[in-house]
Formats: sequence, C-alpha cells, structure tokens
Amino acid sequence: MKIQTQYGEVHVLTNCPLLNSTERLEFKTEVHEAYDSSEDRYIQRDAPRQVLSFNYVNMQKAMGDIFHMLYANLRNLWGIPLPQFRQLIPDLDESDYIPLSTAAHIADLRVGFALIESAAGFQVVEITAVGRYIITQEEIRDPETDEILQALETEYQDGFRLAQNVTVSNASIMPLRICIIDGDASINTGGFWSNSSVVFRVLAEDSPEHSGDAPEQYQGDDIYFQPLLLDGDSLEMTLMQHQNIVDADVGGFQQFTHWKKPRYLKPFKSVLKGWDKYTEYRRFLFRRMGRYQAFWMPLYEKHLNILNTGNITTSLSTNTKYLLEADR
Repeated sequence: MKIQTQYGEVHVLTNCPLLNSTERLEFKTEVHEAYDSSEDRYIQRDAPRQVLSFNYVNMQKAMGDIFHMLYANLRNLWGIPLPQFRQLIPDLDESDYIPLSTAAHIADLRVGFALIESAAGFQVVEITAVGRYIITQEEIRDPETDEILQALETEYQDGFRLAQNVTVSNASIMPLRICIIDGDASINTGGFWSNSSVVFRVLAEDSPEHSGDAPEQYQGDDIYFQPLLLDGDSLEMTLMQHQNIVDADVGGFQQFTHWKKPRYLKPFKSVLKGWDKYTEYRRFLFRRMGRYQAFWMPLYEKHLNILNTGNITTSLSTNTKYLLEADR
C-alpha cells in the first residue's frame, strides 16, 4: 500500500510484528559536571527519537512479497503501524469524526497518520484535530426585540477529526509512524516461511511528544512510590566514587577525588502488567525527558534505625550517629 504525505510517497507495511519486537525512545540531555560532583542538566530534545526494532514472519507467497518490497524500497519512506496502541472505534457511516477517548495513548495516537483495521481490510487516515464542540441547545432570539430567549449551549466531545469521510464497522485504529530503515534488513528464509528483522527510525517530525502528567509533588519535585524489581532475592546497589591514584612506582602512592560525597546507584527495573501500567510508565519517561528532570523516590532499604518502642505520635526517634559520620 502506498500513500502520499507531506514527506513524500510512503510505503505502508501492514504486517503485524512479533512479540519479541522492541521500541526504543532516545532522549538527549547535556550534563555539566562540577568538581564537587554536582550536575547541571540541559535538555536537547523536546521530543524523543523513536526507534522500532520489528520482527515479522511471512508464509509462502508473502515471503516473496516482503523480500521484493524491502529490496525495492530499502531507501524510501515507510509507514509503520503500532499495534500496541490499538483502540476500538465505533461504527462510522460516511463520517469524518471518530468519537473516542484520546487520553489512553495521548503521546502516540494524535494528530498525524493512523491506520484503521476492519473486516474489509486496512485504510490509512489522517487525523487533523483532536476533539470538537457540539451544539446541545440552539440559541433562540425574540424576532422583534432580538432578546435571547434561550442561550446557546455547547459540549466538548473527545475524539479525532479526519481529513476525509470513512465508513467502517467493527474496526480499530492505531498510530502510523513515518520512518526510514536504519541500517540493513535481515531475512531468514526456509521452505515455507521467512523471518524478517528490520529497524525503523521514526522521522523527527513524526516522533511522539507529550509533556507528561504531573504526579504527586514533594518540595517542588515529582515523587513516585513505584517498587523496584529485585534481581533474584535482592536489590543491587552501587556506591560510586571519583578516584585518581598517583603512583610513581617508588615509595608510596596518594589518591585524590573531585567529589565531596559518593554517588548512590541502583537499577530501575519494572515489570508492567496491563496496558494501564504500560501507559503510566511511558508517561513517566516523557515526564522525565530522559534524565533531565529529577524526582523523589523512596530508598526501600532500612536506612533509618528507629528507636521508638511504642506508638509514634508526634516525634520519631532515630539513632543518628551513623548519619552524622556519613555527613547525610
């Protein structure tokens, strides 16, 4: 399938990728580090680069189709649907508006191109606007005095405005990204099947963009209470130091550091169960803009030695000796 866009001619690949396919969001931050280990961060990209590493399986006749399509258009633009953001839509009869909730995948399913899948096949549509206002009550005026007898009332309706009318039933809609092929395309072929591995890099103008939803705040920064994933039965933590060792190979040696305190590092791994958790995690990434914006997060390990033996009312007693030694 070919479509004409403002970027030029685009070849749409409607094949569904395998489950082992991956999506990567590439943010960019410039970090200025001082001698005392403090950092100043400057954002370089408002929207992340999106890279899709997709794998496809084709049987019999489709084996040759995918080979010739890749061979002829390896350097051209591609339209790649993202089925992980699929949403069901109501039946439409020559309508240019799709009423549905746009908050589920606000960064991905937005103004741009989309693919509608139904029993009749695939159809590429262009989303031109999000939401509209409909009139719920007409305005009525007195013909003699021009007095307003009944005020005009409108109501916001969530959904997508399309560039052309469509007629579909039992259909779903998914985002369509305009991409180039990054590097080579690999094809493993057998007698009746073939496995194709292609890396698509989404055009910067078509990359997902969202400012992120503001979570609970603490002292002016975001705070999250998401538990971290254990590595086996424990959580690995690393204390990092900056160290310069001066050794002339004779006599003793000395060490120097630029950092006042060591850095505390732990992996942020998560298992996401359900689309709600997946969408929430993506919004967390967009909110962070990669590593640009700092946030609060509980340490979860026992760093406070509590001395209270009864009910805690107005004060919390802790053993602070080790905290003073660590200058924390």
